[in-house]
Amino acid sequence: MSSVIRAESRLRARGEVAPARRAGIIFSDPGDNAFLSSLDAELRPVLYEGEGATRTSFELAVDDHDMHWVILEDGNFQDLVSSTYTVGNAMSANGASESLLAAVFEFYFTGASGDGAYRSATRSYWIYRYDLKAFYPFVPVGDSEGERDRPTEMQLAQSIRKEGVRVESSLEEWLGLWGIPF
Repeated sequence: MSSVIRAESRLRARGEVAPARRAGIIFSDPGDNAFLSSLDAELRPVLYEGEGATRTSFELAVDDHDMHWVILEDGNFQDLVSSTYTVGNAMSANGASESLLAAVFEFYFTGASGDGAYRSATRSYWIYRYDLKAFYPFVPVGDSEGERDRPTEMQLAQSIRKEGVRVESSLEEWLGLWGIPF
């Protein structure tokens, strides 16, 4: 995740991205996992207690597809990334690694167009798939599932790859996540 912090800093300095204050971890049905069943109580000490605690706020949600989310919010991007990493590790260490699907970071992308001019900010997401151990960009457009801006995704992928973020090479693995609850 340190490559994400480094990439965000460099891209922000060039005016290509602006991070939002939110990120999320999506996971499948907690089933009988005790840690996931009491996730709200389990995450409080992880995020709020001890030296180095980020105090990143969080809430739990279930989306329209019955997927479970830990939604994190922090005005400090480095703390947001750290908290996302910490929550994912805590879930994995407590028997939920098979339930972890993805970590999602919200950004506004203003990458240069072909003529060198910057476009208006486009809401985009950097998605980290736990099973692939790689990121990919997602830029939904419109209100319908299936509508996405592939050219902008390709441009964003190129930008973050240049900054050292491992980007999934197979476009078939760039799954869309419509209905992100933040």
